[in-house]
Amino acid sequence: MSSVQIGLLLLLGISTFGFVTLSIDVMRSRRMKRSK
Repeated sequence: MSSVQIGLLLLLGISTFGFVTLSIDVMRSRRMKRSK
């Protein structure tokens, strides 16, 4: 694998991780609003 491919994979992993954490945060805030 070339350094470019490794860099792209890292970017993809970071963006996916950020999207997942963001969606979980949104779900939690929605649940908190409903319970209140």
